[in-house]
Amino acid sequence: MRYGICLLSVVPMRKEASHTSELVSELLYNDIYNIVDENDEWFKIKCMYDLYEGWIRKLQHHEITEVEYNEFIAKKKYIVNVPIIHYDNKVLSFGSKLFEKVEGSAPLSKTFDIDVFMQAAIKMMNVPYRWGGKTVMGIDCSAFVQLCAKIAGYELPRDASQQVDFGEAVDNFNDAKSGDIAFFENENHKIIHVGILLSNDKIIHASGKVRIDSIDKIGIFNEELNKHTHQLNVIKRLK
Repeated sequence: MRYGICLLSVVPMRKEASHTSELVSELLYNDIYNIVDENDEWFKIKCMYDLYEGWIRKLQHHEITEVEYNEFIAKKKYIVNVPIIHYDNKVLSFGSKLFEKVEGSAPLSKTFDIDVFMQAAIKMMNVPYRWGGKTVMGIDCSAFVQLCAKIAGYELPRDASQQVDFGEAVDNFNDAKSGDIAFFENENHKIIHVGILLSNDKIIHASGKVRIDSIDKIGIFNEELNKHTHQLNVIKRLK
């Protein structure tokens, strides 16, 4: 098996091996991956953090050996917990990993801390929405929740449709509280959106930008548009 590590600030992962293909996710600094396919210019890779797959350009690939891969896995890790930092002549975004502690980072925890989760969410206010994005230059709804959870010590998968399988369901909407995760559906009951509750009537989520809106039993109510924009499916609580 062949391995790589992202040594750039961010590397786009595309659905197909093409510059014009849909952006499905992004590698952040020090993300490790393995190669599952290739052609002349592109590698299909699987990110080891969340097992998400996509195509990256070979020009943005940095090969590591299996020994180096195992060393990187074993190393103590720190995570950028502010919107951006400057490190090694690079601008690193929220959620990037380091192998040393610097200002704007914290040890990567394996124990979920709901206070850190909420603080991380607020720090991302007004970051623009970008389909497939995972940085402060543009982030989608599920990456926003995934990275906030990552900083708080909880590993969630990449997509909202995968994230909904985690945590315990909150059966009564009135029992929902700060730190719960709300999932939203389309007309076919497919999970298409996710956000983090600030209370049982406010939610922070990435829609146009990372923003705060009202939420009720029906779903998200956008006061600027004066209508519900997302239909509530279920609320989950991480433990």
